[in-house]
Amino acid sequence: MPCLSTPQMELPTSDLMPLGSSPRKEMNQPVQTSGRSMEKRIQQSKVFGFDTETYYAKGYDVRTLGVDHYVTDKRFDCYLVSFWGPHGHYVGHPKDCPWEAFMESVWLSHNSRFDRAVFHRLQELGIVPPEIAPAEWHDTAALSTYLQAPRNLQGAARELIGKEPDKSVRDLMKGVNWIEAKLLLEDERVTTYALEDAKLACELWLAHGDKWPVKERILSRITVEQGEYGIQLDQQRINEGIQILKTHAETAYKQLPWYGKEKPTSIKALAAACRRIKLPPPPSTAEDDPACDEWVERFGQQAPWLQAIRNWRKANRMLKVLETMRDRCRPDGSLPFSLKYFGAIATGRWSGDAGLNVQNFNRDSLHGVDPRRCLVARTRHKLIIADLSQIEPRVLAWMSGDHALLEKISNGLPIYQAHAETSMGFTGKNLKKEDPRRYLLAKCRVIGLGYGAGAKTFQNLAKNYGLEIAYTEAKATVDDFRRANPHITHFWQTMERAIRACHGDTFFMRLPSRRVIRYFEVQAYEGGITASTERGARRFQWYGGKLTENIVQATARDVFAEGVLRIHEAGIRILWTVHDEVICEVPENSDVTPDLVAALLAQTPEWMPGLPVAAEASQSQTYCK
Repeated sequence: MPCLSTPQMELPTSDLMPLGSSPRKEMNQPVQTSGRSMEKRIQQSKVFGFDTETYYAKGYDVRTLGVDHYVTDKRFDCYLVSFWGPHGHYVGHPKDCPWEAFMESVWLSHNSRFDRAVFHRLQELGIVPPEIAPAEWHDTAALSTYLQAPRNLQGAARELIGKEPDKSVRDLMKGVNWIEAKLLLEDERVTTYALEDAKLACELWLAHGDKWPVKERILSRITVEQGEYGIQLDQQRINEGIQILKTHAETAYKQLPWYGKEKPTSIKALAAACRRIKLPPPPSTAEDDPACDEWVERFGQQAPWLQAIRNWRKANRMLKVLETMRDRCRPDGSLPFSLKYFGAIATGRWSGDAGLNVQNFNRDSLHGVDPRRCLVARTRHKLIIADLSQIEPRVLAWMSGDHALLEKISNGLPIYQAHAETSMGFTGKNLKKEDPRRYLLAKCRVIGLGYGAGAKTFQNLAKNYGLEIAYTEAKATVDDFRRANPHITHFWQTMERAIRACHGDTFFMRLPSRRVIRYFEVQAYEGGITASTERGARRFQWYGGKLTENIVQATARDVFAEGVLRIHEAGIRILWTVHDEVICEVPENSDVTPDLVAALLAQTPEWMPGLPVAAEASQSQTYCK
């Protein structure tokens, strides 16, 4: 049963108003820290930037192998470590490092997932004493993205502290092992470069660490720890899936006239095959291109090659996922991985990393193969999978002030029926049973029209949900939605006016959670609006609906993050998260139940009173939905 939290309804709309452009011009520029302020921070905590340099070469890198396999590979060689802080510094080989001097200090790394893996591997190899550990370990790349600056160190330093590190020395170090590094260490440029990264990480923290809320630091840390702990794999199912997909990929390839001569996806070969039978080549081979779908409908019988290419691509895509899972599996049968905390700038959502996106496994099986079912609970454990129910449309209703819809949801009515009653004239008792098509239409309206989508976009979305509608009906539906939901359209207009008023400046939007999203370098003109959500990055087009989507997704993320923290604080192990879903692992005899996890996830934040938050949870031995 869904878990529903419905405190007394109250919509403090004054908290939702855009802050507009701010006189605090420093938000657009590197923040300068006074000497007195810097000295105070130094006295408060002993901090050190920490960085490592390791051997890498073509084919032997983190992207190819993943962090954990990279550091356990026989080629692994960490030939430099560096510490930098106001209390001292070190740069040199890890066996010569005075590790005890940095004990019980705060360590700062730019991409701590990598440096932590290197450090722990050095301990396993006996190079670093086992008792060495920092008091805290923070990731300044995560801090940077929270502040909407680039994730990479060069961009973060440029945008946040006004420094431009020279990365050209890095090219000298590619393919360098310790024997060769001995010579390089005599080059002052190399040691300076190695120390500079640690110094920049420390300076980023000293200048901006106090702008990163404690709860966000915790979310960053547990995200790293989730990847280190890993997910157990069903290796037999993976191997069987690999064989099935290889067979189907080969079958699809053999259907192509250029089998064995060109790559299956060769555009040149496809165009030549079409010309030979006097057919126009397809406009593209993209699966999500409507024009490509039309080509298949018209010419698919005469030229089945495009569909064969698509079939090959689907099988090969899933095959690569399974092969990566197999190749990165540890001896204990677990799969380590990496997730990016604040992977999506502004919204703050998590995203995949290092060549394996555990947030983006196929929802549907292919030829009976489902990568998600290869992820299983450890021996004598079980998985509890919980997700927030329709959190974005609930947040949109709250932010736009749709009291009527919120009241119906708070009283336990399913959101799609609540929408049908408030916006579509439905007066029955059970929409899903009484009028299935209308129910599906209501679902598509709620999912697809809250952010200003047009008729064609809505028509394609409805098709993806199994609802075939003509363009004229799609256009009528869009128009009807906007007429029946003036609170939403008014919110779009409010957002667009607010960002337009910040032409030439930064637009600040304070979310209900008190987190602030910044839209940099706003340019408003008659044909549209452009702004950037990342400091120093290129600007993108914005309009009221798109801005609303960005703000709603960010707020939904913050609601979800609060739930993640509650589950974590309850001592329940979170394996990883997928958008609005949390996957936990507990012992089989644990008293932790799906209802408990759902109840922890589905609580209305104190900063969003009146938001009806619901969650559903289930128990399983495999990851399934």
